Amino acid sequence: MSMEETIAWAKSIGISAERVAFLLACPKYTRTGRKDQPAYIKTDNPNHHLQKQGDCWWLRIRRRKTDIVHNLGKDLETARRHRDEMLAAYDKGEPIPHLTK
Repeated sequence: MSMEETIAWAKSIGISAERVAFLLACPKYTRTGRKDQPAYIKTDNPNHHLQKQGDCWWLRIRRRKTDIVHNLGKDLETARRHRDEMLAAYDKGEPIPHLTK
């Protein structure tokens, strides 16, 4: 889409040409909010895909257009180990190790 087409489209939905020019001038991956904090990276979180409900830890992910919710128990270290096993098995298409014992 050319710049003229972009501006025409923006005007048709109510955005001013100045605002469109400003938005197009922003560098890629510009983020809002506090500039003095680094971007949050989920994969660095040791509890990624884990959710605490009551006294149990649950694995909650969406893979292959399917919601996966699984109770991993009350111990956080065991829940993390089972989560890692389950994600590796899901990625390979294999059965879940701790469920098939």
